[in-house]
Amino acid sequence: MANVSDEHIYDQTCQEFRSLNGFFWQIPLIMMTLNGGLWYSVGSLSLDASAQRAILWFAVVANLVMIAGLWRLRGVMQALLRRIHDMEGRKQKETSRIIQGLFSILLALAAFGAAWASCDPGRHFSPGKDSSPACGRSK
Repeated sequence: MANVSDEHIYDQTCQEFRSLNGFFWQIPLIMMTLNGGLWYSVGSLSLDASAQRAILWFAVVANLVMIAGLWRLRGVMQALLRRIHDMEGRKQKETSRIIQGLFSILLALAAFGAAWASCDPGRHFSPGKDSSPACGRSK
């Protein structure tokens, strides 16, 4: 095996960090799209209550899995960042996890909403019928 220079290792580590950072920011967008599609399906298709519950529980599980995925991904990113700083010969500052926490809260709220709606989907969804007036206007 040929010797790999420290500069090459540093460049590859930085590229890997950039790639993972891109994934980190894409996860909430992917989950918003998934949640929207699932909720649209439950609300607009003529499905029985058990099918609606199954779709909503899939949303619950998907959101919880993505929370775990975000935390795992951020842990891997943290290790890479530590390695990058070590290669640069500087001490790593304490990093903030505010965005990770906010994304997790939003995904948890989406999971909670789907679980709550699954208790009685017929009450919350009726295909083809707008059951509530928009912006307080009466029908």
